[in-house]
Amino acid sequence: MKLLHTADVHLTPGAPERMEAFRTVCRMVQELACAALVVAGDLFDSPEAALDLRAEVRELLESVEGEVFVIPGNHDAEAFRSGEYYGRNVHVCCGPEAFRWEVDGVPVVGVPYLPGREGGEALRRLALRQESSPLVALVHANFYSSSLSACYFLKENGHSGAACLWDRDFEDFPPSYIALGHWHNPTLPAFAVNDVRAAYSGTPYPLARRETGERRVFLVEVSPEGVFPQGVKIPGVPRRERVPFFFVPGEEEKTLEEMRLFLERGGSDQVILDLEVDGWVANVSEEACAGEILSLVDRYRDRWRDVNTGTLRITGVSALPGIARRCLQFLRESEPPAVDALEDCGEPCLRELAREVREDREGIYRQALSFIMRYLGTVK
Repeated sequence: MKLLHTADVHLTPGAPERMEAFRTVCRMVQELACAALVVAGDLFDSPEAALDLRAEVRELLESVEGEVFVIPGNHDAEAFRSGEYYGRNVHVCCGPEAFRWEVDGVPVVGVPYLPGREGGEALRRLALRQESSPLVALVHANFYSSSLSACYFLKENGHSGAACLWDRDFEDFPPSYIALGHWHNPTLPAFAVNDVRAAYSGTPYPLARRETGERRVFLVEVSPEGVFPQGVKIPGVPRRERVPFFFVPGEEEKTLEEMRLFLERGGSDQVILDLEVDGWVANVSEEACAGEILSLVDRYRDRWRDVNTGTLRITGVSALPGIARRCLQFLRESEPPAVDALEDCGEPCLRELAREVREDREGIYRQALSFIMRYLGTVK
């Protein structure tokens, strides 16, 4: 039996691109010959969005050629409390208790969003009733895979705060796939705990700057031999890329040229570009530098799906604290002389060697200056 796992769609009336990405996911159920689609929480961005979009989503889910299993997340927990109908083939975990279903003989457990350790304990109560048959579970929670979980189990009663699971929760589970929601980037490869595989599918459409890379669903094959998940790219959905540019005093024109070349040559209509601009300027004002950056973005924006600049964190060098200014002055005083000022450079080989040495020194200077600006200059 094969199923498709997605989560964190965050449907809302003002974002039609999210609905279109979810439509693509629903079509993939048939294209990949899956028996079911599982949505591990936050199908909607809010209860109000669920109310506005319910009819459209019901029509879409009823078109899926297979079973659909949905659990509420932290954003849309209240949207399912009253047992709203989403289609004849749609199974919703609509109360505070975990639900157990079945598809093609495979048990499917849905756990609603519950605080602290409550969701994990509800999952264990249902999962450990199984003897050895593979299990699929839907959970919307933080998952921590770390040796520190042993300390957590010793010291934490765990019935408050954000929903969380730990790797130790699954050590005695039968072969299982834990379809996770809540984190917005896919886990590649899936987490492995003995016979258990767990993964976040991530958002079908990138919602925020941190959601970088290709958007995925998880195609999961469940058989008597175990569970076998693999990430599958969602076609037609753009990816986000975060690209940093850091200004150091005296290098402003060089950094602007690097930015121009990147925007001009690296464009793609499948990339939402998030520029992260930071640093310190000396030869140009903060306002003028910001104006140059925004002008470059406007000039090359149509080469990308979109370009976001966020807040340009550019500061004049006069704002540097004392220790950073002293380090900056020391670096300037230790700059190597120009090649033409060096003696005995009449020979071409010596001249070439001197040029290479200076370039290496300039690279070291730039890196050291960048380090100072980042780690000393950020303290104001």
